[in-house]
Amino acid sequence: MSKATDHRTLPASVAGLMADCESAFAAAVTNLCTGPAADHPLYALEGFRQAVRLANAGHLMHLEADPVNPLLIKMQSLQRQMMSPSADAVYHQARLHGAYSYRLTGNRGSAHLFQIAVYRGSSAHYPDFEPACLRDNLQGAAFPAGKDLDLVLDASPRPELGERWLPLPEGEGELHIRQYYYDWQSEEPARLVLEREGGEMPPPPQDPDAIAERVAHMNSWLRVQSALGQRYVQSMLESDPQILKGIDIPGAFEGTCYINGHYRCASDEAVIMEGEAPDAVYWAFQLSNLGWEGLDYYQRQTSLNGHQAAIDDDGRFRAVISHRDPGVANWLDAGGRELGIINGRAFQVAATPEFQLTTIPLERVLDHLPKSTLRVSGSERTRSLRDRWASVHRRLCSDQ
Repeated sequence: MSKATDHRTLPASVAGLMADCESAFAAAVTNLCTGPAADHPLYALEGFRQAVRLANAGHLMHLEADPVNPLLIKMQSLQRQMMSPSADAVYHQARLHGAYSYRLTGNRGSAHLFQIAVYRGSSAHYPDFEPACLRDNLQGAAFPAGKDLDLVLDASPRPELGERWLPLPEGEGELHIRQYYYDWQSEEPARLVLEREGGEMPPPPQDPDAIAERVAHMNSWLRVQSALGQRYVQSMLESDPQILKGIDIPGAFEGTCYINGHYRCASDEAVIMEGEAPDAVYWAFQLSNLGWEGLDYYQRQTSLNGHQAAIDDDGRFRAVISHRDPGVANWLDAGGRELGIINGRAFQVAATPEFQLTTIPLERVLDHLPKSTLRVSGSERTRSLRDRWASVHRRLCSDQ
């Protein structure tokens, strides 16, 4: 046994944690790199990368998380994706506890959708993790776009605060903030600060037992999330290859209908996705790999939302999934993945959307689309991709 894996050389307080970390990471790799992912070197390596990214997220969300002195952390970034984050969204999280009171202040930004949610339990332990209290918000509602907010989170009722109070569960919990952007060029991120009311400055020294508990949370997160993600991916791969159906995702964005499925597209083929444009406050579709990571939406057009999409004259949304640019506005770039996941979201939708998938030769794409289909030139595509990169960088690569 090498020194790198000989736990007998480590302090007793660390040896057990190290062994559990190795076991948790091995479980995540096994979950993400077997089954369909093992059929292609790219898919398997993306599965391994997803295991590393889950460990990265678990480190921030659980090992570094201190309910006594909480910090809002950005759950998702370009390099830290899990559970198919929306290309339109920015997600923040903090671990809290009902024994304390917290205050959230700052500017709400101008994202099209803005939600503050408190969850009971820990995201490291499904299925006990569940929403405890929600604040859904649209433009002009409780937290108007561009305005400041001042919100107190407390397990004890605070009637004097009115709408400024958000109840916490009695024990451990998590705060999740979601911002969904529709117009990527104009909408601005929120600038928020979370602090515990009455907290000590400076805080007391770190407690070894608390750190060990957080490591256990991180390891559980790795096992649970990798298994959960692959269970959903497998269910989508087993779905009807010609239709997108609704799927229930526990803990996801409240009020959202999820329309998921899969595609198979060879290099000389195209898959046309077609259905009535959803009558919804927000809707979007994007492509994901078998690790349930959104394809490279910051440098490829692998997602389209209702603001970005071109709707045909008959009121239907048609998108073309292919590996080469077909010259139409609603292209979803498969990026070399012949097998992938399609993720659809519709918030406050009037009726559950239904979309059909039709596979055709790539050279026949225009024969299967209306004559009025919006076309784009190579230079227009390049410009739009540069705009995508600038917007995603502004939202996901900053500290906020």
